[in-house]
Parts: sequence; C-alpha cells; structure tokens
Amino acid sequence: MLARSQEDIDRIHDTLTAVKRLSDGIIKIGPINVVGIDGILSWIPIAGAPINAIYSVLSGLFILLQGVRARCDAGTLFISAIVLMMDSGISAFDGIVPVIPAGSIADTLFQGQLYACHMIQKTIEKTLYVERGEASHAENLAEMRATKGKKRLVYLG
Repeated sequence: MLARSQEDIDRIHDTLTAVKRLSDGIIKIGPINVVGIDGILSWIPIAGAPINAIYSVLSGLFILLQGVRARCDAGTLFISAIVLMMDSGISAFDGIVPVIPAGSIADTLFQGQLYACHMIQKTIEKTLYVERGEASHAENLAEMRATKGKKRLVYLG
C-alpha cells in the first residue's frame, strides 16, 4: 500500500494531477481553473446534491490515501482533510437564502480537491525519497541539504 519506490511516488504525483483536473479543472478561463465535476454536479437539480456529496467524500478519501501512500507529514494530511471536509460540506449552504443557490455557487467556486492535491504534491516535491540501502543516513541527509527545495527525508521500502 505504501509507496516502495520513486516510480510509485511519481505515479502518486501524476494521479493527484489527474484528480485536480477532473475535480476542479474541466472548464478553464485562461490559466484559471474554474469548474470541474464537483461544481457541475452541484447544479444538477434534485439528484445532483447527493451525487456531489458522494463524489466529494470519495475523491477526498482517495486524495488523503495518496498522501498517506506518499508518507506525507501529519500536518499536511490534517490541513488537507480540513479543506476536503469544507469542500464536502459547502452544499449545506443551499436554502439559507431563498431562491439563491448559495451552496451551488460556493461549491462551484471553492476548489477543495485542487487545494488538497496541491498541498500533498508540494510535500512530495519537498521530500527526498531514498530507497533503503543506497547510502548511509548521514550521506542521505547531506544530499537532502544539498538539493535545492528538499526539506524532508523519507526512506522507502
């Protein structure tokens, strides 16, 4: 289940990119992601809300699972989980103001899956992943410090 090689880490990173595009980047205006499946489902009458809730929860769990597989730190996973819970609960705002679908508007504009994927990907990019037995811990720490942008060291395998 956990990533065991750099190839697994690269696949996780690419998978998160695909989830970002699907969830919050199907429709773009210039360089800005505007709407994805999450936003589109929120506008479908009657059946859209439960389907959107199911999609949000399942995609959120998938994103967090990828973060666990990539051995992200607890802080990143916690903040990602909070963002994903906010994204899943936004549709509760429907009905607060009569006639205005506040939840649908907020769900269309708030890109929780995109933010969570981005946080996990940034953590992956800041981590030097080392397969066991390649070098001593001191050598790996020296390599991490010498590599620009690397702040974490994780042993795979």
